[in-house]
Amino acid sequence: MLHVFKHELRLIFRDPRFWIPFIIPPAILAASQAIAVSRYGTQIMDGMGSYMMLLLGCLMAPMGAPLAGDSFAGERERNSLELLQLSPIAPAKLFWGKLLAIIPFPIVFALLAQLGYWFSHPDITALEACASMLGALSAVLLTTAFSLMVSLRVKTVRAATHMTLFFIVPLLLLVQMGHEAFLSNLFIPLVILALSVVISIAVTFAGMKKFVSL
Repeated sequence: MLHVFKHELRLIFRDPRFWIPFIIPPAILAASQAIAVSRYGTQIMDGMGSYMMLLLGCLMAPMGAPLAGDSFAGERERNSLELLQLSPIAPAKLFWGKLLAIIPFPIVFALLAQLGYWFSHPDITALEACASMLGALSAVLLTTAFSLMVSLRVKTVRAATHMTLFFIVPLLLLVQMGHEAFLSNLFIPLVILALSVVISIAVTFAGMKKFVSL
């Protein structure tokens, strides 16, 4: 499993296209905020800092989809999935090695983007910042688990990525409709995180069984 983990990391660091999606959401959010402030003044952002921080974290969560899509759909597209399954490494260890190589990236980038936003907006309270980061962590776990399941079922990386990015729409709707209640205390974020962990574990084990049975 450790060998697979190191191999996947080398592939990720070798290919710069995997890094592009993690740069897009912060750049778009910063540009849109700068345009709004230049047109309507800084008052338009009053009280919006915590909402924007939560939105940024949720936008970063699905950006790991290309990594997850390449993990299995990419192997199938390159006709190397069968070779992997014939290797002396157990299929379960192959699966966990790939997963462990993928999941740190969306988590780290989402939290770093949120921390950077928090430091640049000192009006955001610690409670709101913690709730935002818990929301981002929940979104990352769910989208990564979903991405891996999709990657196991489709034949190309493009199809896997496109299907996973549809997850952005319900995320944005949830942030838009429920951000006030979500950011008002830590109870709701913690409950959502617990549910996300349970769902992600269930989906991940279903994905592992699917991979072992291929």
